[in-house]
Amino acid sequence: MRGPWRNHLFQGLPAVLCAALMAGCAALENGLGGPAVPAVRPRTGDSGSTGTPLVSPPLAAAVPASPAFVEERARQAYETGRWVVAEGYYLQWTRLKPNDAAPWFQLGNLYAEQGRLEAAERAYREALRRRDEARTLHNLGLVQIKLGIGALREAHQRLPPNDPARRETREFLQTLLEAVQ
Repeated sequence: MRGPWRNHLFQGLPAVLCAALMAGCAALENGLGGPAVPAVRPRTGDSGSTGTPLVSPPLAAAVPASPAFVEERARQAYETGRWVVAEGYYLQWTRLKPNDAAPWFQLGNLYAEQGRLEAAERAYREALRRRDEARTLHNLGLVQIKLGIGALREAHQRLPPNDPARRETREFLQTLLEAVQ
């Protein structure tokens, strides 16, 4: 790199790296081709030829995000189907409010929506450790039923046809499926 703007670029590099680290999961790709929350904002109308850095210092990134801000961003990402972004915000929310059950509950809902049932079960259990709530138990139960149905289906496929456990597994599976419907 040559030119008068080289020093300016490297002066801002630690700030840019710090902002990227602080943004954490929240700056993951949203799956739609762009970052969910940019760590820094590029300057407009500045090519860097005048000695001015191309990237302005990330002043706002030095201040940790409030739990309410992170919660709102997580909700927005969830509602718009940006799962990776929502997950990043929910995980950030769990770090900001470690004793709060709400982010774990929402994370469980996100995982269940995606079919990531084992992760949903873990998240609901974390929520229950923080607050014993009936709706969390309800969602945990639904996830466990889905996991149970999946395990019984797999067992039925893998058991030999003449094994008595195969017939019993089939009966349990039928009972569960009828109860769910």
